[in-house]
Amino acid sequence: MIFPRSRLFFRTLSLAALGLCLLACSSQEDRQDAAKEKAPPPVSAPPAAAPAGAPTTPKTAEDLINQGKELLTATKYDLAIAKFAEAIKLDPRSIQAYNNRGIASCNIGQLDQAIADFSRVIEIDPKFGKAYNNRAVAYSLKGDRDKARQDAEKAQSLGIQVNQAFMDSLKQGEVKAEEKGKGTVPPGPGPAPAKPAAAGPGKKK
Repeated sequence: MIFPRSRLFFRTLSLAALGLCLLACSSQEDRQDAAKEKAPPPVSAPPAAAPAGAPTTPKTAEDLINQGKELLTATKYDLAIAKFAEAIKLDPRSIQAYNNRGIASCNIGQLDQAIADFSRVIEIDPKFGKAYNNRAVAYSLKGDRDKARQDAEKAQSLGIQVNQAFMDSLKQGEVKAEEKGKGTVPPGPGPAPAKPAAAGPGKKK
């Protein structure tokens, strides 16, 4: 059970890390991903015209994603998650929606959901390096340094400039683990015990 103060402390630490490490999609990538990943919409009858003066509502995944990004920037994470979820319903292969929902989920400590979203991005596009970077952050916050390091290295191999302080923290954790392991290894074999002297032929009185 996480008490309110502990949750607030966790969130403060999370935001400090996320502000440096999480990577959202750029505008150019958004356009490329939309063109590459978005499936052709099903053929349907054109929507009826809205009555004059009626409030307009977003009709595309892109509209919802843009609204979600604004909410994400305003740190209204729960509302942002809801917008990205709506976008995913309209476009189940939207890299932007999954990646940004994962970032919002990280910010409120929903790490399992964040990891699932980043993993979904990787399923859609295994070469989308930012998803590996972001999943590495989520794994690190969850305490799984091995997976975090693997994802961070994968992101680097795909040309992503992973935050250096984040990489150093993962490497330091690895060194500490190795040192701890060495401390538990039993020392090398010591000198062999001396052999007992052979008993003489007779007993001394």
